[in-house]
Amino acid sequence: MLDRDKYLSQEEGKRLLEYCEGQALRDLERGKTYWPRRYMVVDFLLNTGCRATETRHLKCENMTLSAREPCVSVTGKGGRRRTIPVSTKLAKHMKQYLKWKELLGESVAPEAYFFVNRLGRAYTLMGIQQLFKKCCRDCGLRPVYSIHSKRHAYGFATFQKPKNIRLTQTLLGHRRLGTTEVYTHVDPAEVVETVNSLW
Repeated sequence: MLDRDKYLSQEEGKRLLEYCEGQALRDLERGKTYWPRRYMVVDFLLNTGCRATETRHLKCENMTLSAREPCVSVTGKGGRRRTIPVSTKLAKHMKQYLKWKELLGESVAPEAYFFVNRLGRAYTLMGIQQLFKKCCRDCGLRPVYSIHSKRHAYGFATFQKPKNIRLTQTLLGHRRLGTTEVYTHVDPAEVVETVNSLW
């Protein structure tokens, strides 16, 4: 079972996204680029469960943002490729972000990195990690959260909806089911709700 300090709750995830979106809108009005970039990274991380390395290596050619079945393809641990479906909301944000990048004169060619810093360079692993930590800190979340916390949050969220461990395993790209089983622990609130709803 994962320690509670290892993952964001759904409320904390929503709070983080709302905060980043608000900051991004303020920066856009001022002609700044920091928060629109941060918001896109955080939105992507929370809504795909991708590892930091998978995120930093994402290229424009790895995305299919069509209305029918939007998805991204990433290369995970051991060089294994996997396709991750994305929500229509995230796909819309990614399309808007691509247009914004074009307006800034940044490349959106197939081989171009999707996430780049203000200098037009692909983020380093440390850069992505620090970006996520800063967003959490600025939002007022507890300082215990690392970038991997959002992956755990995604794991819990994807398991809690349909209670399908194989689905969560596939989405996270785990080779062994045992790795994914950490997300199947019983939520104490669920226990209380179940007991209170008996008979």
